[in-house]
Amino acid sequence: MSRTQLLGAASAAVLSCFTAGAHASSVINGGGSTLAQFDYIAEFSAFNGSTTGATFGSYWEAGSGSGQNAFLYDDLTCDINKVSGANGGDCTGSTTSGPGTGGGVAGNTVVYGASDATLDNAEPPFASTDASQLAFWASESFGQALSGGLIQLPSMGIGVSFPVNNANVTTNGALSLSDKDLCEVFSGGYTDFSQITDAVTLSKVKGKYAPGPITVTYRSDGSGTSFILLDHLAAVCTAADTKAGVTFTATTNFVSVFGGTAPANFKGEKGSSGIAGFMEPATGSQPDTIGYLSPDFTSVVPTSFATVNGKASTLVVASVLNKVTPELPTATNITLGLGHATKGYYLTAPTTVTEGANPANWVPLVQVTAAGYPIVGYTTYDFAQCYKDPTITASVISFLTQHYTAGSAEQTDQADNGFVLIANSGAAGFGKGITKRFLTNNGTKANPAWNLNFGNTTVCKGIGR
Repeated sequence: MSRTQLLGAASAAVLSCFTAGAHASSVINGGGSTLAQFDYIAEFSAFNGSTTGATFGSYWEAGSGSGQNAFLYDDLTCDINKVSGANGGDCTGSTTSGPGTGGGVAGNTVVYGASDATLDNAEPPFASTDASQLAFWASESFGQALSGGLIQLPSMGIGVSFPVNNANVTTNGALSLSDKDLCEVFSGGYTDFSQITDAVTLSKVKGKYAPGPITVTYRSDGSGTSFILLDHLAAVCTAADTKAGVTFTATTNFVSVFGGTAPANFKGEKGSSGIAGFMEPATGSQPDTIGYLSPDFTSVVPTSFATVNGKASTLVVASVLNKVTPELPTATNITLGLGHATKGYYLTAPTTVTEGANPANWVPLVQVTAAGYPIVGYTTYDFAQCYKDPTITASVISFLTQHYTAGSAEQTDQADNGFVLIANSGAAGFGKGITKRFLTNNGTKANPAWNLNFGNTTVCKGIGR
């Protein structure tokens, strides 16, 4: 199968390629994020064509939450079943409240997870308290005891775009949304496009949306895209511009902000492709809608590999006001936003071994920006420090080196899909730390090595998933 064919039939490819990949002696298995799925499929394909070591199997686009669970439980069926629908979408031999077979069963080992939400923000079946997933890793047999340290890395900078179906939105940025507009729309306060007027009052965009009921399309699965959006709304929304009874919190479960039941005008869809497919169906019969997606699923990124219903996307997006300036989610504006974070968490790279040993400290969470596109964040990789197969370890290091190296085929894929390279983002300092602390183990007498690196001979002696 050619790379173009692989990208053009991603959903089918994940099912067919797994069987082929399973026959390789060393296969790098995993999945998760649908926001970045087309880029990851492209990057893994490029890497597989350049290596004689371990190769990536199917990328299971199961959603961020399932990707995290599969990785933590070391149970690939959590991803496979979510995509295929087997076992009701649950991990094999489990319910939604517990693990599947787990523990490195032959052919079932999960090398990595991909998510747009960090692991210190819980996804069921974990408890709702922060750090419950990291505590699980530290205490359960699938985690620290089997696999050494948990390595969580920022993969690429991303933005959350807002595709709009409305008669007066025919080009990208033709109309805008302010933070107040977003707070009202996604809390269910505004139910008609005629109510969206704040952006007109504040900005140079004078056009108004055509009146009509709003269908709000949201991610019904565990979604890191939901997490990034809700993290921003939690920071900027007030009681005055949010429907009574709704409080935004950073979570991968969008409908949880409504107590589990979304308003009548909300439509849940699974995966980025689900939202895109609903908003741009083959019949062209979509209702007036506002949704949220990564830019690569829209026409803002014409070079994107992502397709909607098998074709290049024609979805147009609203610009979003950064205070009073309309911004589109282009790579340039996302880069500017990531570099001008004014509110968030973990915004500076770890400087001590104690800080570095906490996986939460390696991924910046950006809530508010002073310039550029205002709703930005990072999609992440989750890896174990120790693998039984040294070929897996060497190939993971090789892939990540290329992923973070300027001029590589992997970085070309990132740029083509509208994502921001870590070296160009507000996490540039994190990129240097990743190379120094995880891909190598450099140290000096004054600043000794931290021993967090993949395959560290001391930590990984006698263990590995």
